Amino acid sequence: MILETTDNSQHANLAKFSEEFELWVLLEQTAFAIARARDMELNHYGLTPAQASVLYTLEINNGSATQGEISQFTMRQHHSVSTLINRMVKEGLVEKVKEPKGNKFKIVITEKGRKLYYNTDKSSIMMVFGALAEEDRIDLAKHLKTLCDHARSLIGIDFKPPFLPNDGQ
Repeated sequence: MILETTDNSQHANLAKFSEEFELWVLLEQTAFAIARARDMELNHYGLTPAQASVLYTLEINNGSATQGEISQFTMRQHHSVSTLINRMVKEGLVEKVKEPKGNKFKIVITEKGRKLYYNTDKSSIMMVFGALAEEDRIDLAKHLKTLCDHARSLIGIDFKPPFLPNDGQ
């Protein structure tokens, strides 16, 4: 909606909004195109991007993580991760291992899941990001991390009340 006004500050705000909105649209289009290419590649292995994300999360955490850790890392809702994990258990990609203390479970990658993760082609990712010089990839990673951290902060994902003790996390 274009506002008709003579107030220059409103024009400046509208121009800034349009610029930021255009960046969001471009980011959204780019993410969709890259995700679509990856989805097409993963389909050949019978794997979804969400499953690949869980396998990646487990691999970078030495083969296991709690459901909460997976939820936090992937930024997916706890119930969505639960449904996803249950499907992956049925497919033999992960196991739920009860922790000795309490009612918590560790999600552990199986040998089948590990083989699938390492044997899955990642050419689409390499080809897309190969369009950037190494320095540009480093800059992009830095900027995306800044945006991701700020967005997580805005929506309260990493919020910990200042009155709670810091337990090293």
